[in-house]
Amino acid sequence: MMHVHLIECDSTQDVLKEQLSMTAGTTTVLVSCENQLKGRGRGDHLWSTMEGTLCFSIGLAAHHVPSFTALEISVLIARFFELKGKKLGLKWPNDLFSSDGKKCAGILVQNSADMMMTGIGLNLFSESVQFGGVFDSAFPIDKESWSEEIAFFIIQNRYLKNSDLVSDWNERCLHLHMNVQIEESGERKSGIFMGLGENGEALLQTENGIEHLYNGSLKIISR
Repeated sequence: MMHVHLIECDSTQDVLKEQLSMTAGTTTVLVSCENQLKGRGRGDHLWSTMEGTLCFSIGLAAHHVPSFTALEISVLIARFFELKGKKLGLKWPNDLFSSDGKKCAGILVQNSADMMMTGIGLNLFSESVQFGGVFDSAFPIDKESWSEEIAFFIIQNRYLKNSDLVSDWNERCLHLHMNVQIEESGERKSGIFMGLGENGEALLQTENGIEHLYNGSLKIISR
């Protein structure tokens, strides 16, 4: 694996795209940085960098069902931190939450030729009221080493069976069988979140039956 670590950049996704164009898929490329200036999330959302934030992007082969790729990466990150004694919760489609119920990580997957550029923003710790951290308090961190360790874990533990991935995702889901609202393009649908469909979509039990929602922002209405 080729690891490019920068002091500062606008976006690790942009740097990764440049690197992939030069390596032509001959090696796995990881890009990380100390400070990201213009990190992106899904849609028009931005990802803010703090002292305890890891920002890195890795070029990966898509999951054999490509729409499962972000879900797969979120499960693998949760499993990585379970080995560190920390339990994270998953929120459809691509967010991770800390033990205090606050978002601590997000995943952005973008297609580039035959690779999935997978951007990860993750707070090891957070001093923000709005966002959470994996760990409860600040500590000295080596962002280069942490990014590489997580990337290696992801590469070495990709899922071969969809049934295993869905089972592991459901086990860590914060809102399985709960009332939720999913908003996409201004349209809101409410119902009970029943799990993942065969393409990673949300299965929402509504008064009209099971609806399949492929994109959107999810809000938990009641636990």
